[in-house]
Amino acid sequence: MSRFYLIVVLSIFAYASHGAPGPAAEPPGPAAMGISGLTSREAVDTLPIETALSSYTPGAPLISPDGAKAIIPVRQVGKGAGLPASHLWLLDIPTKTIRQFTSSPKGESSPKWSPDSKKLAFLSGRSGSSQIFLMDMAGGEALQLTESPTDISSFEWNPDGASLLFITHDKLPDSIKKRQDDKFDEKVMSQSEHPSRVYRISIADKSTKRILAPDYDIDELTWLPSGKELLLVVSPIPSPELPSPKLIKFNLTDSTSTTLASPGHSFYGNILPSPDGATAVFVGARDSGPMAFDLFLHKLTENKFENITAKSLDRHIQRYKFINNHTLLALVQMGFTKNLYQIQDNGTATPHALKDNIQAFDVANDGTIVYVKSSFDQLPEVYLAKPGGQGEKVSSFNKAIPLVSARIFTYKSFDGKTIEGALYKPSNTTAATTAATAKSLPLIAFIHGGPTGSFTDTYSAWAQLLAQNGYAVFCPNIRGSGGYSWDFLTSNRKDWGGNDYKDMMAGIDYLIKNENIDSARLGISGWSYGGYMAEWAITQTRRFKASVSGAGMANLASEFGTESGAAYDYWFWGTPYENLDLFYKHSPIAYLKNAKTPTLIIQGEEDATDPIGQSQELYRGLRYNNVPCELVLYPREPHGFREINHNIDFYRRMIAWFKKYMSPN
Repeated sequence: MSRFYLIVVLSIFAYASHGAPGPAAEPPGPAAMGISGLTSREAVDTLPIETALSSYTPGAPLISPDGAKAIIPVRQVGKGAGLPASHLWLLDIPTKTIRQFTSSPKGESSPKWSPDSKKLAFLSGRSGSSQIFLMDMAGGEALQLTESPTDISSFEWNPDGASLLFITHDKLPDSIKKRQDDKFDEKVMSQSEHPSRVYRISIADKSTKRILAPDYDIDELTWLPSGKELLLVVSPIPSPELPSPKLIKFNLTDSTSTTLASPGHSFYGNILPSPDGATAVFVGARDSGPMAFDLFLHKLTENKFENITAKSLDRHIQRYKFINNHTLLALVQMGFTKNLYQIQDNGTATPHALKDNIQAFDVANDGTIVYVKSSFDQLPEVYLAKPGGQGEKVSSFNKAIPLVSARIFTYKSFDGKTIEGALYKPSNTTAATTAATAKSLPLIAFIHGGPTGSFTDTYSAWAQLLAQNGYAVFCPNIRGSGGYSWDFLTSNRKDWGGNDYKDMMAGIDYLIKNENIDSARLGISGWSYGGYMAEWAITQTRRFKASVSGAGMANLASEFGTESGAAYDYWFWGTPYENLDLFYKHSPIAYLKNAKTPTLIIQGEEDATDPIGQSQELYRGLRYNNVPCELVLYPREPHGFREINHNIDFYRRMIAWFKKYMSPN
C-alpha cells in the first residue's frame, strides 16, 4: 500500500507512497497552529513538543463560481477539549477578510458550492452520522439535507443546481445486524466488502432515488457538464489482489453504462472533465505504477487517452483545474517546491506568473488565485493573488513560534547522480548554542516515506524538534523520491536498500566534509519506508550511534502477505511466491546479525499498512542479538497516529533516545 503521505503527517504530527499523508491524521494531515502567548523566538529556549504539534492546517481552497468568495476547510489539532477539529472558513475576496463559517463540535468537511454560488453544501457528523448539510449564503443555520441510514462518503452537485448525487453503503440487514450483536461477528474476507451505492436527492423536496444498479466499489464520481451523464471510477466487488478500476460513463436518462478506455491498473484518478465535456483529464502512472505522476487527456468522444506531460514536464502533477476548454492551471512538484504551470491540452507547459511555493490552490474565472503556502520556517496560511499579481497573506491562523530554516543543497552520489537534500542546523537557542560552539555537530538523517514520497519546503515538526534540541538534520530526496523525473522516481525498483541507501550515505559524507558534522555522532530516523531505511542502515553499517524506526518493514515477504493491499509493493517486487530470494535479500531481518546500533521501534497496534508484525520481528531479532532496543506499541493507532498524547509521547521518546546515545552536548 502507498505510504508516501505519512511523511507529511509525521512532519506536523497534528503529512507527502510506503505515499500519503505516520503519527497523526492523514494527509496532508495537520501542520502547525499557534499557541497563545508564544509570539517570539525569545519566548523559549527550544520548541516545546506540544507547541510543535498544535496546529491549524488550511486545506484546499474552493472559490465560489461567481468568484466573490472562497471556502477553506481548516483542521485544528493540539492538546485540548474538542481537538482535533475541522471547520470551514469563509474568505471574502473583494475585502480580503476571512472568518470562521462553521463551528459544530462534530466538524465539517468536503465543502462544495452550488452552481449559482447561493448555497454551500458540506459533510458533517453533527446528527450522529456523516450527512450532507446546506447553508444559505444569505444567512441562517445549516439545514440537514440527507437522512442516509449509513455514512455518506462523498457527494457532487448537479450542474443545474437542482439536485445532488451522494455515495453511501447499504444498511446491514436486520438478520446480520442481530448476528453481529450476538457476537457472531466473524469476517469472511472474500465476502466482507460491501458495494457503494449512489443516490440522487432533490434540493427542493429531498426526494431520493437510487441510481447505478451494479455492485461496485466507487472510487470517484463526477458530473459531465450536460448534467445528463456521469464519469465514475469503479472497482468490482470483491476486489481482486491486483485492482484495475474501470472508467465508466453513466447516462442518467436511460441508466446505461459505457466502459471507457482506462490505464488498466490502479495508479490513476482525479478525473476532471473540461468545461464543454469533450475531454477529461486525470493523473496516472506512466506504466503500471507506482504512483499517479503524469497528466493524461481523455478524448471522450473518441474513447482514447494520451499522456500529455511526460515530455513537456516529466514531473509529478498534483492538482489542476481547467481555466478554459483547452488550458489547465496545475500544481507541479519541482524538487522541494511546488509551482503553478499552465498546461495546454497538447501538453505544452509554461510556468505561471505567480512565483510561490504553493501547497494547494483554486483559481477563479478572472484569474484570481487563492492558495495555501508554507515553508521550512513558515506555518501554513492562506494567500490571495489578483490576476497578474503576487500573493498577499489573508489569514493568521498560526501565531509565531521559534522555527529553524533549512538550506536546500545538491550533492553527487556514488555514481555521479545528483541528489537534492535539505539541511537544518540548530537555532540560536540556549540548547543549540551549546552544540554550535562544540567542535562539530551531531547529525540525524531523517528519511521520508514512500519510497515515492519526498521532502518539500514545508513545516516539519520532526525536523524542527530535533534541530532545536541541538542536532543537525539531513532530509535527502534519495532516488525513488517523487518531485523529480519519472526515471528518478522508478530508479530503485527491486533495489530498496541498494543505491537509495548509497545516496543517503553519500549525502552524510558530503555534510561531514562540508558542514562541520561530527562523524562519530550520527543518527537515523524515519517512518514507513523511512523506518525501513532506519532498520536497513543498522544492518549495513555501524556508523550510526542511534536509530529510530517508526512503522517500518523488517521482512518484505511477510509484509507483502499481511498488509492491506499489496499492489504498490507488487509493482516494486512482484510476489514473494515467485521472488522470495529477492524479498529476503532486501529485508533487514536477513542481516540482523550485523546490527549493533541501539534502536527505538515505534508501532501503532492497528496499523494495516505496515502491520505490527514487522516491528515485532525486528524487536525479537535485535533482542536475540543483544542489541539495545525498545518496542513501543500504541493502542488504537493506524499507520498515521491520531491521538495527541501518543504523538507527544513518541516525540519525547525519540528525543530522549537520541540524547541517550548521541548527546548534542
